[in-house]
Amino acid sequence: MTDISKSNYYMPFPAGPVVDNNRNMTVTFQRFMLSLFNRTGKEQGVDSVYDEQQTETAIEKAAQAESDAQIAQETAQTAQETASASQAAASAAQASAAAAQSTADAGVAAATKAQETADDAVADAQSALKAAEDVLIMTLLTSSAQAAKTAQSLDDAALMAAQSQIWPSLLLQSSQAST
Repeated sequence: MTDISKSNYYMPFPAGPVVDNNRNMTVTFQRFMLSLFNRTGKEQGVDSVYDEQQTETAIEKAAQAESDAQIAQETAQTAQETASASQAAASAAQASAAAAQSTADAGVAAATKAQETADDAVADAQSALKAAEDVLIMTLLTSSAQAAKTAQSLDDAALMAAQSQIWPSLLLQSSQAST
């Protein structure tokens, strides 16, 4: 009579008399009242089965929320680790870029110094060439003068000038430019 399985929850209001001739509850009405008493959690207006269902639902939802929170926490941890790794990679890339910039600046400075050295070398070479040319002209003039002093003919002097490809007009220009 106290069986409260789910199949026994529904119980219609008993038909027939509620009390017998001695004013005692009938067996059918007693069974109905006991069922109602068990079903309501022994308090009027409270359905213990409904409360149990709601409690179980709340527990299940809380467990699901806890599981979701755990997954979200693990995802956040993974994201944080990924962000840390990305930040480390970015720092390394920035350091590499700074080192490359420093190397490039040093290369530009070395190239500028090399260009200046090359320009100085060109200027020195031009000065040396001009000096060698002047020495050659002076040598030819001196040798021409010596040839004239030794009474060699002007034909010999012209022949020497032709062989050295310096003509008397160039000799005159060169001697006038150096004075």
